[in-house]
Amino acid sequence: MFQSSQPQQDRRAASDADQREKFGALLTVSHAVVNTLDLNTVLTTIAKQIREVIQTDECTVFLHEERENVLVPAVCDALSYVEEMLAVRLKPGEGITGHVALTGKGEIVNDAEADPRALTVPGTPPEESALLCVPLVSRDRVLGVITLSRIGTRGFQEEDLELATLFAGQCSAAIANARLYESMKLAYDELRATQAQLVQSAKLNALGEMAGGVAHDFNNILAAILGRTQLLLQTVDDPGVRRQLDVIEQAALDGAQTVRRVQEFTRVRQGERFETIDVNRVLYGVVELTRPAWEAGAKRRGVLVNLHLDLRATQTIAGAASELREVFTNMVLNAVDAMPAGGDLWIASADDTDHVRVSVRDTGVGMDHDTRARVFDPFFTTKEVKGTGLGLSVAYGIVKRHGGQIDVRSSPGHGTEFTLTFPPGGVPVTLGPGSEGAPPTALRALVVDDEDTVLAVLVEILRGMGHQVTGAAGGPAALELLRGEPYDVVFTDLGMPDVNGWDVAAVTKSRRPECAVVLVSGWGFQLEEDAAASRGVDRVMAKPFSFQDVDQALRALFDPRGQRRAA
Repeated sequence: MFQSSQPQQDRRAASDADQREKFGALLTVSHAVVNTLDLNTVLTTIAKQIREVIQTDECTVFLHEERENVLVPAVCDALSYVEEMLAVRLKPGEGITGHVALTGKGEIVNDAEADPRALTVPGTPPEESALLCVPLVSRDRVLGVITLSRIGTRGFQEEDLELATLFAGQCSAAIANARLYESMKLAYDELRATQAQLVQSAKLNALGEMAGGVAHDFNNILAAILGRTQLLLQTVDDPGVRRQLDVIEQAALDGAQTVRRVQEFTRVRQGERFETIDVNRVLYGVVELTRPAWEAGAKRRGVLVNLHLDLRATQTIAGAASELREVFTNMVLNAVDAMPAGGDLWIASADDTDHVRVSVRDTGVGMDHDTRARVFDPFFTTKEVKGTGLGLSVAYGIVKRHGGQIDVRSSPGHGTEFTLTFPPGGVPVTLGPGSEGAPPTALRALVVDDEDTVLAVLVEILRGMGHQVTGAAGGPAALELLRGEPYDVVFTDLGMPDVNGWDVAAVTKSRRPECAVVLVSGWGFQLEEDAAASRGVDRVMAKPFSFQDVDQALRALFDPRGQRRAA
């Protein structure tokens, strides 16, 4: 009796061990599902555990790709022919696996070779086998299929199907969680990108608002500097003094262009006055302008920067010299910064078939791929406190406005080369209205500005042209003067307290419609001529202004006899 009970105990022990193994496998899968959101890790764990517990020769997890409506093997745990299995693609309804995906019901096929739905995997030999397929279902949607295979005559039992279904439930949950995580991560990344764009936009808006006020004040200062310099140039004969005054005049004009670009940083440029440019002359000027950095500054650091010039371009381009000077200056200074231990700096120009090419190359530290990809982004800089991250982004915009291209080649430790190409050509000289012949005869002019320095400069310029000029320090004073003597032309600032330039223009036209009104403003280049004309303004003149700007304004409005030209 005792001996006959031993086999039962052995079977019971084996059954308990088998159950423990199954529960252990389910626990391992559950642990993988809970502790990772990496879908490949979870599926690999599930395939391995199923194959070991159910004792199959092969376990493949197929996932349904909705875009192409095809079942694709995600993982395959097998001793052989893994690559061949991973290359399989099945349409829903195709093969036994595809049929289970279509019906959503698990199935055992113990004689797969005899089943008309069976397919032979390319590259594998025909052999007797049994298949067990269970669907991966989440919220009534089939996400894929787990396919188990036994080679030979060993078939599957219903309890194998039940156990595989339990694993499939775990697998379905893992797939759903992983896809939910991916969608949430994608949404988070999109939100973060949107927030970054909003922050960037806020920065640009803040910069634009700040630039508007600061640029107006700078333009007033530059107007005084430029006007006084040009007045001195009319009275000075000494060549040395005139040469120094010419430098001041050019610096003031370049400063005005720089302020204008800062104002336009967050706006789309509507148009730009170009001239015919010799790029070699601009480059020679940049070399002298940056000499303190690449020569004196390098020597102070105890290093040597060797400058190599190869300027062979003969074709001209259409552009703004001050803007191109800013582009090339920025690149030369960047090159010097990139060579803290010294090195070689090449500046070259040449004629190509359909463009003029300029290159700036250094032997500095170079840039990696990520830095090179972002080098033209606003506010991106590698100079920490020293840099603002605006130089190359502004340079990119300038080159584009000139119809050119800018490219960069660089790698860590091998230096950087910027190549700029511009379409060749020039700007024909055209004479505006009233540009020919003599300037208008003596006019009665009223100048209105709340900045004493600007007021005085414009008054002296007009008087130097032979006109009778009265100055008014602000809008209220101008309205008083307009009640008395009639004027031929009124030059009025725009931004003034109490009574602004629009008010002065309106009062002027209401009392003497034939009187010309010139609106003078640091925002002048941004004002639309048609919009200004609707408010009584005949011409807009931007600050800082030169003798030529004032002369052109008067010639456009009056003929040589001082008579108003037709609008």
